[in-house]
Amino acid sequence: MKAPETPTRNKNGKSAPSYRIREARREMYRQVVTEAAEAVFAEKGFADARMSDVALEAGISVKTVYATFGGKAELFNAIRDRRLDEVMAATAAVQNGAPLETLMDRVRVSVEYLLAHPNFLRIHLREGNAWAVQAGVVPQDLADRWHADMRGQAKLIQQGIDEGVFEPGDPELLVKMMTAVYQVQLADWLERGASAEADVLVKRIQTTAMRLLCRAPKR
Repeated sequence: MKAPETPTRNKNGKSAPSYRIREARREMYRQVVTEAAEAVFAEKGFADARMSDVALEAGISVKTVYATFGGKAELFNAIRDRRLDEVMAATAAVQNGAPLETLMDRVRVSVEYLLAHPNFLRIHLREGNAWAVQAGVVPQDLADRWHADMRGQAKLIQQGIDEGVFEPGDPELLVKMMTAVYQVQLADWLERGASAEADVLVKRIQTTAMRLLCRAPKR
């Protein structure tokens, strides 16, 4: 991909309008291409998708697609990195204090994000990896973020165990089991035609997660 040009600046040190226009146009093309590619990857999978398919979906030339992204792998990674950054940032921002409420709100935020971006969800499921284990070949920075997210959730679960809210157990294993709950129920939601309302699915996943984590009430 062509290296970014050095900004042309006026006497006040501000970027010249022509450079800002070029940058805005470049960002516009990135947005158009990534949205089209997300739909194509969701439908065909990475292996069968072609840059010409992305161009057709976006309504632009193949040359423009390649001018925006150097190749299919670069485009795929850009989509995955952007979406995972967004969903991880959204869930990490949920800090309610109490472990159970925080975890349930994180479930809600992450599930609602994935339902709002069904093409990314389809891509994520198409990769065939178990979400509970960081499987497959992924960039190191993505693996690092995955491990950091898992550690953060395990810390919350350990806090809940210490407070007597959650059943004793290995907190990292419990995080993985809860993550498997997400994957199975979201995959089932898609398989059934994505017909269930978001709030119904969120409640279903939260209920399963609470059954997995919470102590049974004493009789």
